[in-house]
Amino acid sequence: MTPAALSWAVAAGAPAENVRIDWQAGRATEIPIGSLWHVLRVTGTTGRDALARLQERGEPLGPVLEVPLRFAVEFLVPRCAAASWPSLVGTRWVEHGIIRCPGPERTRSAGQRAVCGRRWIVPPGPAAAAATDADALCEAVAAAVVHQAERWICTVRSSHPLV
Repeated sequence: MTPAALSWAVAAGAPAENVRIDWQAGRATEIPIGSLWHVLRVTGTTGRDALARLQERGEPLGPVLEVPLRFAVEFLVPRCAAASWPSLVGTRWVEHGIIRCPGPERTRSAGQRAVCGRRWIVPPGPAAAAATDADALCEAVAAAVVHQAERWICTVRSSHPLV
């Protein structure tokens, strides 16, 4: 557990002692959504594609979670970003409630998960931005959705030559 990640969780409204106990036990801790950032949940395929597009463009990334039980990726974005977000297939905004966050060492690159299966793709801390830019993320998610639709159309056409 890094001091930066602990500070990040506490600044978002999680009790420090709960965070310490949960992360030391390998569990995800509950952190309130809404005071510092909101969450954009997207399907796993769209999320990984959008993340790759953001990384290719060198966009600064805020914390990003992989959520296998939901086959989803969750991006932390600035508060109120949902107001300007278009209706995109496979996306869901979460503006209040809680998010279960594993300790910062529970990452995909380290091959570790919290007990619930969640792990960071981009963990919170000094290397991560406070949140992913919503406009850049919107462009990347929209491009990912279009790319998936194109692949589906190609598959249908090759399976059914009369289409």
